[in-house]
Amino acid sequence: MSSRFLRTAVARATQQRSMYENPYINRFKARSKVSEDFHKKTTGITGLFVNEHPHRALTVVYGRILRALEQIPRDAAYRKYTEAVVKQRLALVQAENDIKKLEEKIGMGQIEEVIEQAEYELETTRAIVDSKAWEPLVESAPKGQWSWPV
Repeated sequence: MSSRFLRTAVARATQQRSMYENPYINRFKARSKVSEDFHKKTTGITGLFVNEHPHRALTVVYGRILRALEQIPRDAAYRKYTEAVVKQRLALVQAENDIKKLEEKIGMGQIEEVIEQAEYELETTRAIVDSKAWEPLVESAPKGQWSWPV
């Protein structure tokens, strides 16, 4: 029975597929379709698809960032500055319904890029929470490590 499974697996792995049968392309093909009345059809950036609901996406991601930041002490610099930026952008998202105007007000490129940046910030925040970067060092730093200029 295992040899039949092995033959099937080898046959699948060695079969030729056209680029249109590529699982990666098929996975993202649905994401690349944009409704007819939407103001843009593409971002012009390879691999970055148009998001037809950026307000919802940003509200969700910014909410997750704020919840993750609550696990960091209030006096930590990362929390203070990140929380300020996220709250400012969340207020802009909630106040501005026009996507083009929102892109201009945020000033960080296309709204899809802003969503991607927010997702990266969420990953960063979670990594900082996991590493507890605000805690003191286990060992003291070597003398002169934090001196600038050298």
